[in-house]
Amino acid sequence: MYATATTARNKFVADGVGSTPPERLLVLLYDRLLRDLDDAERAIARAEIPTAHDALTHAQDIVAELHSALDPASWDGANAMGELYVFIAEVLGRANITKSIALVAEARSIISPMRDTWSDAYTAVTTTSTASSAALSAASAPVSPTPRGFDVAG
Repeated sequence: MYATATTARNKFVADGVGSTPPERLLVLLYDRLLRDLDDAERAIARAEIPTAHDALTHAQDIVAELHSALDPASWDGANAMGELYVFIAEVLGRANITKSIALVAEARSIISPMRDTWSDAYTAVTTTSTASSAALSAASAPVSPTPRGFDVAG
């Protein structure tokens, strides 16, 4: 079926990302960004320079992607968020050049609350959406007869 495990994994990931709502994908990007920072800190502490470089470069790529996805026409806060992404990218760049755990921690101190905020927003939207769907389902459910008449409460 698949030539290699890597091919199968890539198809699995592509299929999963393709069906992931954009709001959830944003949280997943932030999760991966924080994982890259964890990897970078560990690698710097162990003096594994190539591993630290790879993790920090990947983190910078994610920040660049987040920045490029901003749409100032759709959101009046996009420009301010863009400036924040530029600042984070600069901090990550300096962290990569100097292999500084302190700079990685500085980036994390900005990114972690952002991730939590997006996650909370996603949870609120999906909770509201689920509650609305449940209410619509209940409202459109057929009314069943009861021994004393019709059960209109559902």
